[in-house]
Amino acid sequence: MNVRLLGLGEVPPKLAEAVLAGLPRPFSGGEIGRLAVSLERCYDRTRAQVDAACLIEQVPEPEPDWSALALTGVDLFMPALTYVFGVSHLGGRRGIVSWFRLHPEEEDADTQARFTRRITTEVVHELGHGMGLVHCVVPDCAMHRSLWPEGVDLKRPEYCPACLATLTSL
Repeated sequence: MNVRLLGLGEVPPKLAEAVLAGLPRPFSGGEIGRLAVSLERCYDRTRAQVDAACLIEQVPEPEPDWSALALTGVDLFMPALTYVFGVSHLGGRRGIVSWFRLHPEEEDADTQARFTRRITTEVVHELGHGMGLVHCVVPDCAMHRSLWPEGVDLKRPEYCPACLATLTSL
């Protein structure tokens, strides 16, 4: 499965390249592009956030054997949730990941590496949903649910054996 990472807005230098290079099996590579869409119709002025369910509809349908995922720095929400790191159409091979809430709070020598790992882990998570995976009970699996940025740090940017087996059987 190939992955098309689509930058929506300004993407930190080298972030998309690092994420693409860090993707685990069954993803075998891909390409980096841009997603030129207006956020205006998805912006909720009351919440000062972007509706992730609205925004994902602007991510183009991928070709066979591809997944499409937008990377953005805007603050995303779903109607029942205060915020989300990302969202995907279950089995639809497209999604969005936002780094807005994933920046480490403390600056140190490992800040950039931790930030890149968090983004990569969430990209792997949303790609998994896009391929049809649901949340996993294994705490360090990329498909485990994370409700706060530090929770992402407890996961690996790869799938547990059960999730990987499910992916390879699809």
